[in-house]
Amino acid sequence: MTKRKKNLAKYTTQGFGVKNLEGELRRAEVYLIKEDWLEASHILCALSQQYPTEKRVWQYLADASFEIGDMRLYQKACEGLVAVAPHNSDYAYCLATAYLTNLHPLMALQTFRQALALNPNHEHAPRSRETIERLEPMLQGVLADMGLTEADGLEIALLHERGQAYLEQGDYAAAREAEEAVVKRHPEFMSPLNNLALISWMQGDDAGAIATTQAVLAREPENIHALANVIHFLVVLGDGEAARSYGDKLKASQANAWDGWTKKIEGLSYLADDAGAIEVFEQAQADDVETSATSALFFHWAAVALARTGDEKRAKAQWQAALDRDPSLSLAQDNLNDIRKPVGQRHGAWPFSWEEWLRPESSKELWQVLRAHLNSGQTGKLRSGMQAFLAHHTDVLAMLPRIAERGGPVGQEFVLNIAEQFKAPDQLAIIKDFALGQNGTDAMRHRAALIAAKAQLIPKDKVTLWLGGEWRDIMLLSYEFHSNPTVKHSKKVNQGLERALNLLREGGKDQAIKAETLLTQAIQAEPESPDLLNNLAIAYLYQNRDPEAYALIREITVRFPDYVMASASQAKLYLDDGDIDAAEAILKPFLARDRFHFLEFNAFADAYIELLMAQKKLDGARTWVQLWGQADPDAPRLAYWQQRLGKGKLTLLPGFE
Repeated sequence: MTKRKKNLAKYTTQGFGVKNLEGELRRAEVYLIKEDWLEASHILCALSQQYPTEKRVWQYLADASFEIGDMRLYQKACEGLVAVAPHNSDYAYCLATAYLTNLHPLMALQTFRQALALNPNHEHAPRSRETIERLEPMLQGVLADMGLTEADGLEIALLHERGQAYLEQGDYAAAREAEEAVVKRHPEFMSPLNNLALISWMQGDDAGAIATTQAVLAREPENIHALANVIHFLVVLGDGEAARSYGDKLKASQANAWDGWTKKIEGLSYLADDAGAIEVFEQAQADDVETSATSALFFHWAAVALARTGDEKRAKAQWQAALDRDPSLSLAQDNLNDIRKPVGQRHGAWPFSWEEWLRPESSKELWQVLRAHLNSGQTGKLRSGMQAFLAHHTDVLAMLPRIAERGGPVGQEFVLNIAEQFKAPDQLAIIKDFALGQNGTDAMRHRAALIAAKAQLIPKDKVTLWLGGEWRDIMLLSYEFHSNPTVKHSKKVNQGLERALNLLREGGKDQAIKAETLLTQAIQAEPESPDLLNNLAIAYLYQNRDPEAYALIREITVRFPDYVMASASQAKLYLDDGDIDAAEAILKPFLARDRFHFLEFNAFADAYIELLMAQKKLDGARTWVQLWGQADPDAPRLAYWQQRLGKGKLTLLPGFE
C-alpha cells in the first residue's frame, strides 16, 4: 500500500463547534505537525470514544496509526471513516487493505468488492481486482474448513472473522456478541468457542475461560487453539504442572487450524519450552511456512527460543523476518535491539510484554494503582497502595520468577523494585535466584545480589555471578559512610574524651598517663561506652602496658561484639599469634554491614587487608585497597598498603553512597 500524502496545512483547521473537541484536536494537530505520531494517536484514541461520528478524529487517527505501523489501529480508524462516510471510495479501499494486512481475508474480499462498486476507476482498482481474483478461489476452501456449506455460510464466516477483529481491538463486548451469534447458528464450529474462551479470560472470568476451552477439547482433543489457550491460562494462574501436561499434546497435534504453527509456538512460549518451540519452528520450516499466512509473532517466538538456547545468528534472522512481516511489532524490534548489545547489557530474550504473564484483571488493577499513586507524587501512598495490591493478588507474586526470567527490561525492573520496597522472604528468594542466574543485565543482577546479600541470603565476601558473559567470583561491597558519632555521650564526658584524644594524638608516656586519668573518670560516668574503653587500651599501649591493653581489647570484643574498633585490633592480635581462623571469625560478620563511620571503616579495612594477606589472597587484598581508596583516600594507613600492593586489577562493581 502506498502512503497517503500528508498535507500539513490541513492540521491548522479553525472554528471547531465543541470546545472540548476543538481543544483536544488542536493538541493532536500539534503532535501531528511535529510528526510525534504516537502521542497524537493517544489523544485521538480517547477522542474516538467520545466522538465516534467526528470524521476528523478518524482521519487524523488513520494518519498517525499508519505512520507508526499499527495496522490494527489503522483498521479501526478506517472502519470509523467508512462508518461516517460510507460512500467515500478512498476510505473503502484503505479499509479493505487494512483487513488484508491484518489477515482478515473474508472481510477484505467483501470490502474490496464494495470499494470497486463505489468507484471502479479508482487508482487502486486494478490491484484490488487482482487481490479479489486471488481471494475468491480460497473462499470455498475457507467455508469447507469451517464446515459451512449452507447458503448463509459466507455470512456466518464473516461474522466470525468480525468477532476475531473485535477481539484483537479489545472490544470484548462486541466480540462476544458476534461469536455467540456464530455459535448459535453453527454449534459444531469450534473456532468461535476458542475466541469466547479468550474473551472470558480478558474479561476476568478465569473459570469460564477454562471451562469453555475444556468443552472444546472434550469434542476435539487435538484442537491446537484450545490446547495453546489452556496452557496459557493455567501457566498464568500458577498451575504449571497441569499446563505442562498439555504441552506434548500440543506439539503432537496434527489438527487443521488457522495459523496453527503460530498458536503452537505461543503455547510452548508460555511453558518456557524453548526446545519444543524450536522443534515446532523447524517442522514449520520443513512445511514451507515462509509462504503461508503465518503471523509475524511466529517468527518472534521462534527467535526468543533460539536466542535462549544460544543460537544468536538464527534468532536475529527470525526477528528480522518478523519485522519484515510486521514493522510495528515492537516486541521483535526491542528484542533485536537487545541481542545486539554487549552481552553484559542484555536482558535476555522475552516472548511477551511483562503484563502478559499476569491475569488481565490483575494487570488492569495494577496499572490503576500505579497511575493513581504516581500521579499524586506521594511515595508513601504508592508504597501502601502496592502493598495492599500484592496482599490481594497472590497470583502476581506467583508469576514474579517468570517475569524476572522472561519479562524483559520493564518486568525485571518491576520485580527488583518490589523486592527492594517490601523485602518479603518469598520475594527476596526470587531476587536471589535472579542474581545468581543469567537473565537481566550485569547491573541488574549485581543490584539483585546486593539486595540478597543485605538479607543475608548470599555472602558478601565472595559470590559467583554471571558478568560480561562468564562466571566470575566477586565481592559484593556496597557501604554507606558517615561521620556522625557512633556512641553518644553527655556533655561532660564529651569534654573529657576530647581532651584525652588530643593528649593521645600528641603521643608520649606522660600524655598517655594524663589521658588515662580523663578516660577513667569518663568510664566511671558511662561504663557501657566501648569507645571510652578502647581509647583507654590505647593509653595503656603508649605506656608500654601491653598485657593490660590486650586484655582490655579482648574484654571489649566480648562485651561489645559490634564495636568495630576493638574487633579490628583483636583480629590483628590473632594474626600476630598466627591464628588466621580466629581473625577471620571476628572480622567476617562486619562484611554484612551496610553502614560504617569513616574511622570504623579505616580500622576494619586495615585489619581485613592484613587477614587477606595472611590467607595469601593477593587479588582480594588489592581490591580492598582500591575500595578503601574510594571511601577515604586520605586514610593514614591506606598509603602503606597502596605502596605495598600497587594498583592491581579491580574486581569490584560500584555501589557506594
